[in-house]
Amino acid sequence: MSKSEDEIMEAAYNVLCEEGYTGLSIQSIAEKAGMGKSAIYYHFDDKEDLMLTFLDFMGQKIHGDQQEILEKPPREAIDRLLDMSLGVENQEQWEFYKAFQEFRAQAQHNEKYQEKFREIDARVVENISEIMEQLGAERPEPAAEILLSMIEGSMSRKVSAGDRKGLQQLKEDIKDTISVFLDEGGCKGSEAL
Repeated sequence: MSKSEDEIMEAAYNVLCEEGYTGLSIQSIAEKAGMGKSAIYYHFDDKEDLMLTFLDFMGQKIHGDQQEILEKPPREAIDRLLDMSLGVENQEQWEFYKAFQEFRAQAQHNEKYQEKFREIDARVVENISEIMEQLGAERPEPAAEILLSMIEGSMSRKVSAGDRKGLQQLKEDIKDTISVFLDEGGCKGSEAL
């Protein structure tokens, strides 16, 4: 991606965080990037082309963050994964996932967006499966699917209610739930997490 395209992606992200999906237009992105609309159209055919590239951009950010997490011991990896995914300690992560949730809601009406989210989710499940396997889960992939669903559902509820309170407790409750998968694999949940 060129420097200009990176700037456009950052501008799109900022507009999405500040104004939501409805405020996301070529004009608002161009203004945020400090360039004309023609500069955006030089790189992207239309808004959908820009948004599909933006989904790739967001997916790469998530994947990069998770790659760093995978380098940690598995208990710490789960802890960091939940912190990151729920935005527990970091306002910027909360804003990122708020924007991500808003974008996800648009996918139900767009098959191309759906395909991008399937790709992102598959990579996330693969990463979570690796952690769950290291923790001793008997069936790491189904456990990863359920964990991702718990995270996404939790974020959807918290974001739609504008409620960031209680994230730490929610994180601990999710960790307790994960323990069920580890108990099946012969680990004691409280010891594993």
